[in-house]
Amino acid sequence: MAESIKDKVAELESHNRLLTNNLVDAVWVINAGNLKYEYVTPSIYRFSGYTAEELIGKPITHRFVEKSQVKALVTIETSLNQYESGDRDGTRTLEVEMMHKNGGTYWVEVRAKLMEEPGSPLKIVGVTRDITLRKTAELQMEEQNRKLAAALAEKDRLLKEIKVLRSMLPICSGCRRIRDESGKWWPLDAYVKEHTDSDFTHTICPDCKDVYYPDLKKKCNH
Repeated sequence: MAESIKDKVAELESHNRLLTNNLVDAVWVINAGNLKYEYVTPSIYRFSGYTAEELIGKPITHRFVEKSQVKALVTIETSLNQYESGDRDGTRTLEVEMMHKNGGTYWVEVRAKLMEEPGSPLKIVGVTRDITLRKTAELQMEEQNRKLAAALAEKDRLLKEIKVLRSMLPICSGCRRIRDESGKWWPLDAYVKEHTDSDFTHTICPDCKDVYYPDLKKKCNH
């Protein structure tokens, strides 16, 4: 009788007991239909807190952090659809956050592929590696980059505000003179001439003409 995938992996374990007990990674077989562990190496205990016996027969879904669960289920569904359409050579790799038995969380890199054996449900065979230290460093770096970007954006906003404030010239509401950055007060025309390339020519607007030269208006009306 041909050996099943689970039997082959278990036989490999029995022949290499010292190796599998001290693996850094965990090797496992999952039923692709119900997503329950059919086999897992004892090394899973090192980073999950669960023994192999505690996990076999249990679904993998309850051990994912919520966001990672969605990510994993979408990946599995996509892989199953591709497998059914004839694409059967692909190995999937993804990083997910898992729940530790003690209530904490840890990060793993999962490499897995679908495998089929006659007269048996489709299997997912994979390897899990603990990447908590690397992922924690990456997340800390991302957070620092986010804070740096926010600080730079705030600096840019403040510089723009300062530019606007500097462009708002203090002008006396009485004599209409302008105060410069050193505190000196300038007549409006002198300030413009000193600080720009412009100069003044003098004329009079229609409203002021009526106020200051009312006789001109009367003459125009006759």
